Amino acid sequence: MTRLRCKQWKCTYCRQKNASIWYMHLKARLPEVSTEWWLMTLTAHETTRTLHESLQNIREKIEALFKRIRRVFGHVEYVRVYERHPTSEAVHAHFVVSGLSPFVQMGCSIKLQPMVVGVLARKARNGVWAIRSWLKVAARELKMGYMADVKLLEGGPLQAVIYSCKYLFKAQDLDVPYLRHVQVTDGIGSPPALESKEWQTALYLEMRMFEPNTKITDLNTGEIIDNNYWEEKRLYPDD
Repeated sequence: MTRLRCKQWKCTYCRQKNASIWYMHLKARLPEVSTEWWLMTLTAHETTRTLHESLQNIREKIEALFKRIRRVFGHVEYVRVYERHPTSEAVHAHFVVSGLSPFVQMGCSIKLQPMVVGVLARKARNGVWAIRSWLKVAARELKMGYMADVKLLEGGPLQAVIYSCKYLFKAQDLDVPYLRHVQVTDGIGSPPALESKEWQTALYLEMRMFEPNTKITDLNTGEIIDNNYWEEKRLYPDD
């Protein structure tokens, strides 16, 4: 026997289950997408210190920032999760991103228009910037926070999974209507829906539902419901 999940992140049991499902999904998918992943952190503008203000600031600017990132680096995939700041109500966003490079420099588009492009090596000092420096400027131009960082994850896809999911397992007060706790690009996708099985559902159990001497295990609590239980009580759970 198992209890039906509400699937809400504010539920203690379902949060852990949701995070476990995402962990297994990302562990399988991220190595298939790329062997190299970057950890990127973005903060909200310093004038937005409440939960809703900081979320609104980040959510409004993420798409515009990734349009810039794609113009510079080309195709990228990412996983986004939120973390509540330990000393304020504000939140910041963590991403694991594929397809980045350590430096950017001035180049030109296929139409010979000037543009910034990603490069793997710094062959000159002038006109070449570390990706971290470029990200800070880009985020600030979009009116996000001063604190913006990006670094290569030496541990590859597995470290990317661990970084993403540690914020999902963490208990956080992020009970905001329609908030997506995890956001992924199409190339990564969401966990597949579980195959339907022949479940019997009920609000409670009664002894008459089972053959004599049947033992039922509650997979959520570990409690065993057997003849001894039915000698004393009529329903399970009895509350």
